[in-house]
Amino acid sequence: MESQVAARQREELTAQELQKIGAVAAHSGVSVKTIRFYCDQGLLRPSGRSEGHYRLFDASVYGELALIRTLRGLELPLPTIKAVLEARRSGMCTCDNLQATIRGKAGEIEQRIADLKSLHAELNGLLSTWQSCGGRPAPVSAGI
Repeated sequence: MESQVAARQREELTAQELQKIGAVAAHSGVSVKTIRFYCDQGLLRPSGRSEGHYRLFDASVYGELALIRTLRGLELPLPTIKAVLEARRSGMCTCDNLQATIRGKAGEIEQRIADLKSLHAELNGLLSTWQSCGGRPAPVSAGI
């Protein structure tokens, strides 16, 4: 049977590895308010609570916050982000709808990349057709 001293030492070691929400916010660049919101929405799961009832997080919270930020940038709704996080935590996703959503977003990204490459080529083509003005000011239009 484990002694009370050994159990207390193990708890203290675990508490040292866990971080309060303020430290997570400072290291991640995500506000405390946003982290609390994500917890309330079920996106983040604290690893435990301190004696003062502060939320405590392990190092995995940083990867999850980065993923949430990326998925929010893709304009995925919070319930979909929650499903992605749950699938990531479990290591498997059997939901065809979720997989289709992620594939669809990946396709949208590919289309955006193609559109930006086309715009880039068009702008470079435009620049290559212009002649240098030699530093002269542009003529003023009479209608302005």
